[in-house]
Amino acid sequence: MVGGGTLHPTPVSYSFPNLDGTGQLPVVDAGTGTSAELVAAGVAGKIAIIRIADDTSWVAGQLFDARQAGATAVLLYHEASGRWQPRAGTLGGGLPAYAIPSDEAAGLTERLVAGPVELRWTATASSPFVYNLGFTQHTPFTDPREFVVHDHKLGRTEATYRAMGVATDYIDLLAALDSSGNGIAIGQFEPVHAPSQRTELYSAGDIHWQAAVLGSFPWGEVMVDQARSYEPGSERTDTWYDGVISPAAAESFTGEVQLAAERQGDLIGFASGIWGDSSGHWSGGGSFGDIGNLMLRRNGELIGESPYTFGVFEVPAEDSEYELQLYTAKIGGQLKTWKRSSEVITVWKFRSHLEENVYSRGLPIMFPRIDLPEDGVKTLAAEAGQQLVLDVTGHAGYTPGAITTAEVAYSYDGVTWVDAETRDDDGRWIAVVDHDGASGQQVSLRVELTDSNGNTVTQTVSRAYDVR
Repeated sequence: MVGGGTLHPTPVSYSFPNLDGTGQLPVVDAGTGTSAELVAAGVAGKIAIIRIADDTSWVAGQLFDARQAGATAVLLYHEASGRWQPRAGTLGGGLPAYAIPSDEAAGLTERLVAGPVELRWTATASSPFVYNLGFTQHTPFTDPREFVVHDHKLGRTEATYRAMGVATDYIDLLAALDSSGNGIAIGQFEPVHAPSQRTELYSAGDIHWQAAVLGSFPWGEVMVDQARSYEPGSERTDTWYDGVISPAAAESFTGEVQLAAERQGDLIGFASGIWGDSSGHWSGGGSFGDIGNLMLRRNGELIGESPYTFGVFEVPAEDSEYELQLYTAKIGGQLKTWKRSSEVITVWKFRSHLEENVYSRGLPIMFPRIDLPEDGVKTLAAEAGQQLVLDVTGHAGYTPGAITTAEVAYSYDGVTWVDAETRDDDGRWIAVVDHDGASGQQVSLRVELTDSNGNTVTQTVSRAYDVR
């Protein structure tokens, strides 16, 4: 407090939208935080202090009304003593909010009776680190245990979170598993801001930590990483939502790529993850808002359709040329923060015939992966000569050969396409794009990649990235 005194706040959320940096604002007493009290106190552009009933920690209503009244931040207190953490739902209430101890609140409200009071702060909105700790014991617990943690004995991940065009909060999901995949979810659906970077520390040993990110609460896609155990002092890096987001094969919790497409007798089936990033995270899609369909053509004729992103189709025995098309898209409320890869059309061409003595034949399906020279919200500079790195991944039924040809085109309107220069840079395929003078444009990409086995995938991504 300006003029003397220090507060010890507990935030609703340990991420965005907490106060960040330094600042100073007046504080006003808004009573119990009703709409009328907030307006009467003139909280617009100020910090409101609100009394919360001792028998509850739920403050979502007060925070909603305070945000509507224009408050910059809110301090909350109980008259009963003791520290407590206010609750406002998974997204944290939408504005900076903190609980303070009752004795500090009493001192602040007394000073407000005597005259104006201002608060000065130095704060970090999103924690630059998070500890994920677990301890195992293989014998019965019969005595009290004290566990001492030292940073240098933990595993460490330097994690980067990129956003899909709009700064937002993802939901940080984590499970602690044993070697068989059995375990428990831990944590409290804490948000993790995107774009951001943080250090994630994990207990080393035989716990397998499986991280996941919910892109949009509550119905968005869940991007999943494989389960990982850590050696003491080990370090790794990880990036979420990097590169062009597009379909990818599903993986097991141990990171084994799963079967995405196969032929069994006179049936062809397909099922994969519908979103994936360049670091190997994947998602099967959200509960609502992720849509798509599947079509199969034989020798140019449509022979099967599915209203979903998976399906099984009957096919004849003779050798034929097939074209499988997967459409994926986002709709609805998730589009508020999902501003990239709004629609993706992926087409695979391959030949197939009945093999009498083969129960299951994996189909030659490849998934394009395109790395970008991007910032945290998936934009590129308005410059010429920028390089996109091209690659393909497979599935349990097919390991792609080396890329032999690559064609890339980009468009600002989805109608007129500009061919990009492509080249094989010692086994690393590069596409060079020219966005000089294109600031503010939305960029769609079209790629066609062929591997050394002669199999081809074509993919068109609407609004893959923007030009800043």
